[in-house]
Amino acid sequence: MNLCNCINNTNTNNYKDLLFHKPLIDELAYCLHEMGTYGKYLNDPTRLRSVKFLLRAFKNTLIHSMTTDNYSLIAPIFFAVVECLCSQHAIDMIKGLESNFFQKLDEGQMLFLDAIPLYLKWYWDYGHPEIFIKILRILLNEFTSWFKSCQPESYPQRSSQIDSMIGNITHVLIRPTEFSNVSLFSEEFYHHYSTLVLHWSLILSSIFSYPSCSTDIISSTRSSTRILYSFTLHLNIVNFMKNIPNLILILLKATELDDDEIQLNAYRCLGKIMIEADIKTMAKPEKIVAVYVDFIKNTIDNPNRVERFYSLLESLKNFVQHDQVKCELIKQEALPLLIMCVVKNHFDPIKVQLLALEIPFALSFQNEACYILRQNEQFMIHVRILTQKTYENQLSLQRAAEGLLWKLEKESEAVTKQIILNSYKYNIMLSYSHKDEQLCLKIHEQLIKDGFRVWLGIDCLRGSTMVGIANAIENSEHVVICMSNMYKQSVYCQSEAHYAFECRCRLIPIIVESNYKPDGWLGIIVSGKIYVNFAKDEFSKAYEKLKNEISEQRYQNEIQSSIKLERNHQTNTNSMTSERVELIYQSTV
Repeated sequence: MNLCNCINNTNTNNYKDLLFHKPLIDELAYCLHEMGTYGKYLNDPTRLRSVKFLLRAFKNTLIHSMTTDNYSLIAPIFFAVVECLCSQHAIDMIKGLESNFFQKLDEGQMLFLDAIPLYLKWYWDYGHPEIFIKILRILLNEFTSWFKSCQPESYPQRSSQIDSMIGNITHVLIRPTEFSNVSLFSEEFYHHYSTLVLHWSLILSSIFSYPSCSTDIISSTRSSTRILYSFTLHLNIVNFMKNIPNLILILLKATELDDDEIQLNAYRCLGKIMIEADIKTMAKPEKIVAVYVDFIKNTIDNPNRVERFYSLLESLKNFVQHDQVKCELIKQEALPLLIMCVVKNHFDPIKVQLLALEIPFALSFQNEACYILRQNEQFMIHVRILTQKTYENQLSLQRAAEGLLWKLEKESEAVTKQIILNSYKYNIMLSYSHKDEQLCLKIHEQLIKDGFRVWLGIDCLRGSTMVGIANAIENSEHVVICMSNMYKQSVYCQSEAHYAFECRCRLIPIIVESNYKPDGWLGIIVSGKIYVNFAKDEFSKAYEKLKNEISEQRYQNEIQSSIKLERNHQTNTNSMTSERVELIYQSTV
């Protein structure tokens, strides 16, 4: 056990020399294989403890120092622990849990349900997504059933073993959110995820029924908010969370506790599930921004809180979609902090500079923010330089710089010069978030089959991204806005939709995410328009509605054009009649 706790940044290499020997790794993997396959040693507490401590020692080494070669060497352990977790023994151990949070675990449960998930939690080789999905399919149902059977109000009295087990096994069960095919298994496991989230919300609610903020209450709230935030990585669960009664109020109450981690995770959740109306009626945007500004100031130059700083920027990016938060960020002078993150070279280009650039990009829809940014010469020079960089690993940074520069220097001029075309290069432009790409590509494919000329984001292959998109908008008969949470949160999508709106394009809003309702800036842009709901209707039915809307807009445009021509003709006729009368009058005189 001492071995597990002694590994740190200063001595990692020494312990790697001790642990990373193939005979030891093979023996540990074989022992785990025997346990998972045949149930061998499950009645041997000493052996179980030894395996548990060895796994923790390897885990601590994984945390502090790992290379690709190391992962290859310890791969047998990975496959062996997965075998254990997917075994009938693991299922039986979950079934054997009592329906309460304060029980003690036996050595087998501590190994299978705590130490093994903890090991997987720190195994960062994502080369086997299907394995993690397999774990989900085997364990999620049993774990959900057990968790739901425990009374929410008993959670603050949970045992330390149960606390550790819940945290580690929950992480493994929601971890596949980090894979590219997240939407597929999010739908598959939606029922279980929503059940777990609902029970966690009941736990959090029950915590605040206690009269005082004891250590148990703080600890329980910290765990609850951390796990609730993890579930927000599933977009369909975010929509479910938006409809849980009083969850927003409970999370707002959590932000009042004097605990940095609780406040951060509560605000991270709120940033995902609050809509504009919630910000106006429930939250105080000035307080939200004040907390973030204070957090950023305290972490921006603290080398020991780098990960916290990254997380703060990521969370703030979610909040900045709300207009009230934008105004407060400007008012509370957050822009200079963000500008510093962009122009100082020691900040990570992706984890810091990209986010620090995208947040001002979102703020640039406010005139005051535009003025502040334009006046900072150093910042503007740096942004222009970023637009010229073409490093393969920094293309997203270049794109953000291009978008911001377009907003600050080119958009208003482009809108002013906009002319109404009689014919268009494209019938349709699809404006969408790449998170919704699968459905949008299907729509694109069907439109092409039906003879429409369609512009898609992937068509913009060269030159400035925003210039290419602006040209596509200007040369499209209709702009289809594919609405979802991710669309509304994306500053790039907002820029596209805003420019199309300013250019008075014919907009057709479609919903591509279940239960999504547009609000804020997106709600304003599509106000008064008919939505086509691809998330609710069958694809063929929704697609027919889309085609009908295109036809209807064309018909209305033809009517308006005819009326305009008739008015022009009438004006010309009246003018000619007046001229003839004048000539006749002059001739008679």
